[in-house]
Amino acid sequence: MTEFNAKTRLFVDMPLAAQQRVTLPDAHRHYLVNVMRLAVGAPLTMFNGHDGEWAGHIAEISKKQCSVDIAMQIKPQINCLDLWLLFAPVKKARLDFMAQKASELGVSCIWPVRTDYCQISRVKDERLAANAIEAAEQTERMDIAAIREFAGLFSVLDQMEDDRLLIWCDESSAGSPANNIAAALQAAPAHDKAAILIGPEGGFSPSERKQLDGRKNCLKISLGARILRADTAAIAALSCYQSICGDWNGKMSS
Repeated sequence: MTEFNAKTRLFVDMPLAAQQRVTLPDAHRHYLVNVMRLAVGAPLTMFNGHDGEWAGHIAEISKKQCSVDIAMQIKPQINCLDLWLLFAPVKKARLDFMAQKASELGVSCIWPVRTDYCQISRVKDERLAANAIEAAEQTERMDIAAIREFAGLFSVLDQMEDDRLLIWCDESSAGSPANNIAAALQAAPAHDKAAILIGPEGGFSPSERKQLDGRKNCLKISLGARILRADTAAIAALSCYQSICGDWNGKMSS
């Protein structure tokens, strides 16, 4: 069937069900018609983050919207692991990059945190969300990473559950065999949820270090012999986690 040959995959914020016609807003019409150059009858797949993935085709196009007829579900819903990325935000282009790559790497929550040495005072949640959605559409991910509001580090730590493993990427541990990330993750206690914390390029302040050092279920790790940029550190840490504790190693969401 042509639905299975669709090259266009779209996230939609609406319920999806078989033999249903859905009307998409103008932004989606613009993308499908003007960017992807699709016409009536073109196949596509859609997902909404909780109903699985559905095949359909464009049924009607008007000046402000377009309609899609849904044929059938082609994939059941599969969610990513409960893995958060906490990070001190960086400049706009690199922030976009971090949101995209974190979503590609299966993060369930993207949470920018304000640290003492952070140079950014404002983060656009809608921009992070747009990058997370685009990455999910392109990588066949079935859910969308949640975007949390920019908040202070101590506030975020207070809101975090005690049983969530906090993996603290500490630049002062660079090159320390005792804090090697692979060894530390392999020896980490069994857990169903984790958060990776990436600091600003100026590092963590003494008060932040004291708070983190005294926190239960906190794993301080090194990302190797070199001090990495924040965006590089995030990708490195997420990749290591997924290969040792995560879905690259066959672990599935519970």
